[in-house]
Amino acid sequence: MALELHNFIWEEERLVQVETQPHHIAGVLAEVRQIIEESELNLEDLYSAYYECEEDATTTFYEAESAEAGSPGIWTYMVYDCAAGEETVVTNLDINTLKPALQLQKLVNF
Repeated sequence: MALELHNFIWEEERLVQVETQPHHIAGVLAEVRQIIEESELNLEDLYSAYYECEEDATTTFYEAESAEAGSPGIWTYMVYDCAAGEETVVTNLDINTLKPALQLQKLVNF
C-alpha cells in the first residue's frame, strides 16, 4: 500500500530517516530561494519545499510553521526501492528536525 508523507505519495519506496547534513540544508535553501524568487513570496508564506540529493540518495523536506501539519522542521530520508505493498517509513525519534529548520531560517533571513 502506498504511503503519504510530506504531501507526497510514495509507491514502491522505503524511507529511512537520517540526520540532516549541511549539504541537505544548502540544497533545501537553494530550492526555497528559487521558489521565493519565482513567486515573489517571503519565507513566512512558503509552506514547504524539498530537495533530492542524488549523490547520497536522500530526499530532504522543509515544512514551515504555517503548514497544515503544524510541526515545523526539516526531515531527511534515505530512499530505497522496494516491492509494492512493502512501503514503509522508518523514523528516528532521536533526530532533531527543528534545529535544521531554524538554521535554514537564519540563512534565508541573512
